Amino acid sequence: MNNPQRNIILTGPPRSGTTLACYLLNKAPDTVALHEPMNLRMFPDPEGGLLSIASFFREMRHSLLTDGTAVAKVAGDKIPDNPFQQVEGGRRQSIVQKGAVFFDKTLSEDFYLVIKQNAHFTFLLDRLREQYPCFAVIRNPVSTIASWNTIQAPVARGNLTVLKTLNPGLYEELERIPGLLDRQVRLAHELFACYLQLGEEQLIRYEQMAESGGAALGRIIPEAAALNETLESKNRNKLYPRQLLDEIKAALLSFDGAYWAFYSRDEVERI
Repeated sequence: MNNPQRNIILTGPPRSGTTLACYLLNKAPDTVALHEPMNLRMFPDPEGGLLSIASFFREMRHSLLTDGTAVAKVAGDKIPDNPFQQVEGGRRQSIVQKGAVFFDKTLSEDFYLVIKQNAHFTFLLDRLREQYPCFAVIRNPVSTIASWNTIQAPVARGNLTVLKTLNPGLYEELERIPGLLDRQVRLAHELFACYLQLGEEQLIRYEQMAESGGAALGRIIPEAAALNETLESKNRNKLYPRQLLDEIKAALLSFDGAYWAFYSRDEVERI
């Protein structure tokens, strides 16, 4: 590869729209966006994680140029726009699993390769931004936390498994917070605090991505500015009970979290 700026880091809080961003970016020419292709074993500690990321970019770039395949979490044989099934009542289950995916598109030697991992990349941003173009998709924290409460995943407990190796002190601190919602709000704060390292041009708000039909992703891949998909914001998803939303809003408003650097109190109260 001749242009190191074509290896791109994409992150964001879980359930912020990062999978949708990958789905949309794959519609752009000369671009491949991989949804959570890496695993926990690749992040034994921060330094080991950085080495794994560099190696993985090389491996996936070689594989894609050789036979058009790469590793990612897929539904069937495609990267979906949402990795969790929609259900009425109960917790939503993941519909994706790790597998090979074939990209039937022409790729140049210097194609854009976007790799998306949420917590893994978020808590390494201080180092990653020195080596790669880094971007984050963020979403109104009310809807983000509400979505956590509808899925079957570690984040629904207000903690993240990868923190055991990347920031064990934070993992233990979160575990000691007794209330689930208090734990989730603190986790949201810690995630958003990492994005304070990024400039405004490196942030894509889920709300803008949905409203623009994906064109807001032009900040990541210039050609994505031509996207014009039919998208609908899920911030007021009917799966989010009104009582839960009210409780989340109250918890967010009572905490001086880093999310206030990105969303106003009015935006939180209006959900």
